[in-house]
Amino acid sequence: MASGREISLTRTLGNFTVTASTTRALPVWECDMLVRLERTHGHVYSSQYFRSVEEAMHYI
Repeated sequence: MASGREISLTRTLGNFTVTASTTRALPVWECDMLVRLERTHGHVYSSQYFRSVEEAMHYI
């Protein structure tokens, strides 16, 4: 995130998929980059943004 590069990593185990990606933040976030976690388990999908990798790790 410090480099400002947008990257994405996807891992799948059975019908559970997690994608972690970085994206540029809008000014309202008061930071430069965000981590986005997308989770799919069967037909259930969720997506959430975090200000740091450490914060996102609690939800993986």
